[in-house]
Amino acid sequence: MLTVLTVKEAQERIIASLNDTRTEKENIPVTDSLGRVTAREIVATEAVPPFARATMDGFAVRSSDTFGASESIPSLLTLKGHILMGKEPPGSLGTGEAMSIPTGGMLPPGSDSVVMLEYCEVLGNQVAVYRPAAPLENIVREGEDFQEGSLVLPAGHMIRFQDIGILSALGIMELEVYARPRVGIFSTGDEIVSPSEQPKPGQIRDINGFALSAQVLESGGEPQYCGIIADEKEGLKRGLLTSLERYDIVLISGGSSVGARDVAVEAINELPGGEVLFHGVSMKPGKPFIFGLSGGKPIFGLSGNPVSAMFSFILFVRPALRLMQGLSAFPAFSPYVEAFLDTNLSSPGGREDYVRVTLHEGPSTSGKEAPLRARPVFGGSSLLSTMVKGDGYFVIPRDVEGMLEGSKIKVFLF
Repeated sequence: MLTVLTVKEAQERIIASLNDTRTEKENIPVTDSLGRVTAREIVATEAVPPFARATMDGFAVRSSDTFGASESIPSLLTLKGHILMGKEPPGSLGTGEAMSIPTGGMLPPGSDSVVMLEYCEVLGNQVAVYRPAAPLENIVREGEDFQEGSLVLPAGHMIRFQDIGILSALGIMELEVYARPRVGIFSTGDEIVSPSEQPKPGQIRDINGFALSAQVLESGGEPQYCGIIADEKEGLKRGLLTSLERYDIVLISGGSSVGARDVAVEAINELPGGEVLFHGVSMKPGKPFIFGLSGGKPIFGLSGNPVSAMFSFILFVRPALRLMQGLSAFPAFSPYVEAFLDTNLSSPGGREDYVRVTLHEGPSTSGKEAPLRARPVFGGSSLLSTMVKGDGYFVIPRDVEGMLEGSKIKVFLF
């Protein structure tokens, strides 16, 4: 029998063992930084924008010169000149003066707002303004986005497309980030063959090696599929030793159950500085999960059943990859939708059940928006169809022995 931890206890042990573990830092072009994590904070070296700009085509004015303007009694201002895009204004504005300006044009000194083109009329060397302009109307002030010296991005921030935009605005072309964790992945099992082979009777193609590689890639790591190792302790130890020399994390698929040929625990414990910190988590799917260390490097033993392996990755490996990249183990929020359960579900209690579901709209009533409903995708942890058909999953807590049809649930999206 496995002595199991709760999901939270298992996560806490993993996080505690890796809390000070980070990958090395490296400098990369900003153009390649999407999804990478900043290794230091980014401070604005200049104001953004570097000058006050118009946000509409129109006329740069002193707002005080337009107070009381109306269609019947317009404010008449002297047209002093024209501002060209990408050029400095041809002078400053005095009282009672205006300049034409395009969207994005640089405001002249002395002006504090822009009157939209449709509210103005050029009359010879004058501009008739038919509505008042409020101070700062239709302009962006110098430094309104970021002041020089202000924090733009903190350390430990995952770069998004909008972040690349502001870095470009600041002229930052290179960025210091944490290196992507290198993850060695291999499958164990005498019955496993490569997906490129035609299985013989009693054999199956390797699923987990390639699915886990995709999960690593999605989580910001660099996966390396190391192939298939037989269910034999010495061969497993050799594979682990080689992988630990090359990679930051090692994933073993298979060999985690309690059985005569399941030798992963023994192999890990016999590595130099090797130790299994725990074996077993009170969850379904994914109970026979192993976490160990060797030389400070994490080793994850995942079930050979594909669905179990995928959920173990989501709950335990992904937080480790986040930590090693300089992120918090868990994001501030996870994408989910609320839905109503389509059917009654039982659960034995004492474990967390991760139930895969498809989402669909229920019938609308009384003209209200149709409620979202969740239909469980039934099947064991070896059936990939439960993941392929599923839109997401929800969790039945350990202390709950089932859920009733119509229960409101949070569905975490795949």
